[in-house]
Amino acid sequence: FDLLTDEPKRYVPVITVVSTIGLAGLVFCIIQWLGNLDVRYFIADEMRLRREKKTFVIAFYVLGGLMLSVGTSTLMVWVVSTAGLEFLIPEIEYTNVIFEGPLVLLSVIALAVIVPISEELFFRSYLISNFRKLGPTLSVVVSSLVFALFHAGQLEIIVILSTFVTGLILGYVYSRFKSVMPCVLIHGSQNMLVILVTANLN
Repeated sequence: FDLLTDEPKRYVPVITVVSTIGLAGLVFCIIQWLGNLDVRYFIADEMRLRREKKTFVIAFYVLGGLMLSVGTSTLMVWVVSTAGLEFLIPEIEYTNVIFEGPLVLLSVIALAVIVPISEELFFRSYLISNFRKLGPTLSVVVSSLVFALFHAGQLEIIVILSTFVTGLILGYVYSRFKSVMPCVLIHGSQNMLVILVTANLN
């Protein structure tokens, strides 16, 4: 967003929210048309938690997955910084993409609710299911790679690696529960942490 002047930067949060809704719409269209699935039943089935899974087990995996994902990303940044390779760490101004004041609720809905649901339904459920011929492990690896490249931006190595690891964690959790709900909770919580830190900086 460095190409934007200070005045247009005010509209970046709006663009972020609108593009998030557009992305969710695109995901649902792909599932509906290319996947030849009824997106309503697909979402309901994939979000459903299986009754045989205990609540504390789900909570353990969600908390563990969140800590592992955040911890791995933080460790990567620390290693790169310690090695004097700061140029590999992208400068992302999250303050530009998140609303300030009461409107921050729109950012929460977009980034911590809509994004996790749409991305987990696509990258975890839809892609892993379509790659299942590759086997349970390789299907998770390939879907994680696609997930990482989707978030690559300008092909920043740290972003690709950390997102790939997060994808592996989410893929494992999805395979463990056969539901995207725990993945959505991990993904949403991680995005929520970013929003809280950014709101605090503002």
